Amino acid sequence: MRRQHTLGAAVVISALAGVIVSGAAASAEVNDAEATDPTAGGATASEDTAADSVVLPTGDTVRLTPGGGVDVTPAPGREDIEFVGQTSTGGSADVIVVPVDMLEAIRSGEADPRRYNVSQLLAGGHTDAGAVPESELDSREYAGLFPVEAGASVTASAAAQELTVSVKDRSGGTPEDSIVGWVHAGTGETGEIEIGEDGTGTVALEPGEYMIMTTLFDRSDTTGRSEAVFGFTAATVGEEPTKLEVDAAAAAPVTAEVEREDAVLTDHLLYLETTYESGSFGTFDFLDPDADVFVLPQPETGEFGFNFIYQPVFAGAEDGGVPYTYTLAFPEAGSIPADPAYTVADADLVEEETDFQDLGVELEGMQCDYPIGWEDQFFLFSQCTDRVFPSKATTLLTAESVRWDRHTEGVVLDEQGEFLDGFYTTQQDVAFEPGSAKRAIGDGPLAAGVPYAEREGDRISGGVTPVASHGGEVLRMFDFASGEVTLSRGGELIGTSDSWGEFSFKLPYGDEGRYTLTSEAARGSVATPLAVSATATWEFDSATAELELLDLPVVVVEAAGVQHGWAEGDEPLELELSLSSGEQEAESIGLEVSYDDGATWTEVEVDCGTAELVHPEGAEYASLRLTATDAAGTEVTHTTIRSFGLR
Repeated sequence: MRRQHTLGAAVVISALAGVIVSGAAASAEVNDAEATDPTAGGATASEDTAADSVVLPTGDTVRLTPGGGVDVTPAPGREDIEFVGQTSTGGSADVIVVPVDMLEAIRSGEADPRRYNVSQLLAGGHTDAGAVPESELDSREYAGLFPVEAGASVTASAAAQELTVSVKDRSGGTPEDSIVGWVHAGTGETGEIEIGEDGTGTVALEPGEYMIMTTLFDRSDTTGRSEAVFGFTAATVGEEPTKLEVDAAAAAPVTAEVEREDAVLTDHLLYLETTYESGSFGTFDFLDPDADVFVLPQPETGEFGFNFIYQPVFAGAEDGGVPYTYTLAFPEAGSIPADPAYTVADADLVEEETDFQDLGVELEGMQCDYPIGWEDQFFLFSQCTDRVFPSKATTLLTAESVRWDRHTEGVVLDEQGEFLDGFYTTQQDVAFEPGSAKRAIGDGPLAAGVPYAEREGDRISGGVTPVASHGGEVLRMFDFASGEVTLSRGGELIGTSDSWGEFSFKLPYGDEGRYTLTSEAARGSVATPLAVSATATWEFDSATAELELLDLPVVVVEAAGVQHGWAEGDEPLELELSLSSGEQEAESIGLEVSYDDGATWTEVEVDCGTAELVHPEGAEYASLRLTATDAAGTEVTHTTIRSFGLR
């Protein structure tokens, strides 16, 4: 069973298997707001709040994360239950998650599959699947686990022929469990073939070229180890019934070896997909370390393409030293490897030493790394490692052959394991060279985050991050308890949004004007006594445009003397100030400091982007008010109460 912490909640993922189907128009964009470069901007509207979740009829909780992932928390007493996941091809973005002990009930009609379509339930505003009135459930027909896509039918035509599939495990017997799906090369339609106790299943399909996806599972009663076999088999449906045999004995083992002798496999993940003209069809599984995984040979067919990625994680023995983790990815873009046995040397990896800093309160959390194995990869799968703050750890990552999207967070949980507060950082599309690297998280003063805003015609919309740290990479705070954003023009209020994370204002008249956008937010002090409130105001000019990304800067504050959010109170502190704007140079930058939580302010001289603070005796916290004007005339003022602490 794979355990991880996600967005502050204790999460158990033990997905027996999942199906991912993507259409040509589908999108799986990861909405990380900023890359390592603190001047980069991006959408922040959905990042600072926990993703929506649904309680299934079984009591298990499923949550869809902002980046497109699925997290599952089994109900008490169901910790050993595994889960099947599926997403849809028709642009409907269906995300279906079913506990494996409910598969037969759904297939037999005893349970309603619509109560496991998490995305449809959330779209309807439902968070308790068992309590939704039947009249408010998805109105489409379902074929087994899958909703029938628009334009498709569960009724076969007169030209349809039976396809019978028989499956064998690696010993020649019937697998304990199996999931068999099909996809039509021309239409992209998909479906499931129910496999009986004799290892066979039959479905009526229209004539054409098909790819049959199989995932087969067995567990040994003597060794306790399990086997998972994945693969695709091509099938042609013609004018007569067709039989197809899938024999797991032909599958090759998928393995990985690393250089350090005390490294132990902790979990691994396999993703396998077939591609066709209108989309892709795939299967994935988060595997326990006691699971052996195998893959069938690649079929010979001109109608379909293939992609493959194997992601193992190894960890060193906990002997009191600095822990280390191998987080590896072995992608095969365009093919299924004939011999997927991988051996990697440390010299071929990046060895990253990371300082996980807290901000005055001990935190627990995770480090998640999402490999990008090929161009336009539809879906990202993370391998997550538990971390505590403060601590140090070493991560060895695959270099050169993959790029990485990364998410790291530290959180505070209550006694029930529910999320209270914390912070996170993201990196996007990072490529590593082999060798040593260092990383520090949480080592800078807290100031304003770079907003995302755009003007399109008569509407201004976007999102604001009230507090962030730019100590080498952008770090943001989770969950502000209250906040609002207002927009005015020429002193006249246009609108107010009660969410600092997302806003959209319709302009009542006129094309041009001088606008004022103001964000105010406050938070508790559970995860840190720092950054208890923040305000930011931008004054800018804008005219009606087809689409205009508004260049709203903030002043980035760097200070090597601030570690874990704290500085020495009896030593002068040097600050480096720069404008985050990517388009305009700074005409001026100003700084004020307060040591009484904003009751009084003192102006500080800024010389060529450098300022020095001399703290008064007995001061506990320093608050910063920063101002700037860029070459386009945009003015910004942002204030953070308790930007850093003094000790």
